[in-house]
Amino acid sequence: MSVYEQIKADLGYLKLDAAAGAFAMLAEQAKTENWSHIEYLARLVAEQATADRDRRLTARLRYARFPYRRTIDDFDYEFQPSVDRKLVEDLATLRFIDENRPILFLGQPGCGKTHLAVALATLAVEAGYRGYFSTADNLCRTLVRASIEGNLASKMKTFTAPTVLVIDDVGLLPIGGTEASAVFFQVVNSRYEKGHPTIVTTNRGLPDWGTIFGDTVVAAAVLDRLMHNAIVFNIKGQSWRLREHNGLEIATTNPGDRGAN
Repeated sequence: MSVYEQIKADLGYLKLDAAAGAFAMLAEQAKTENWSHIEYLARLVAEQATADRDRRLTARLRYARFPYRRTIDDFDYEFQPSVDRKLVEDLATLRFIDENRPILFLGQPGCGKTHLAVALATLAVEAGYRGYFSTADNLCRTLVRASIEGNLASKMKTFTAPTVLVIDDVGLLPIGGTEASAVFFQVVNSRYEKGHPTIVTTNRGLPDWGTIFGDTVVAAAVLDRLMHNAIVFNIKGQSWRLREHNGLEIATTNPGDRGAN
């Protein structure tokens, strides 16, 4: 076995596959460009480290179950001028994680609440934190079913263990029943006690949460945890989807206008 074959076999045995695939090419480059041994080693280690980071990021993104990829830069602040751009950019530093500051996005459907929530949570995952996304309805249904099946404690960790949790569309559907309200409170309370920030989107005003939960006491307890040290966005603009619909309707109704400019 040649030296090259031995190195490749040993790197494979150590599960350093990226290094195994790159070491020979880098060795030739090092010879051509007269690298030092340390520089060659640094390049080889960097190759493996980059591959490992990318693999772990892919795994964290898959685990997070984000409904789509969104970024802060994609957000159209001109269309939604009520959104404080500087505040969003400050949140993008992820300081809110260390400070355990919940984030609430209030506004009508389609105004960009979920976009911003997913974008911030994605930044957290890219920085190495664990994130998770769920609608409020799915969270409650999952945990109520787990309670019936006798595995509530283990399933609860799905929502309480991640550093950042996005709970989307609170109030879009009623959180009916005592059990559903109870498990929702348990998630929010556990995260509050652990110092894990929760990002919530809702199309209902906070005074309406008693109706959502069917219990003003539970709603007050949930809001007490979510509002403590919270950052609240009240997005007052119109729906992105309605804008697209209106644009399509205009283009369809007045096809001649498309060539006017």
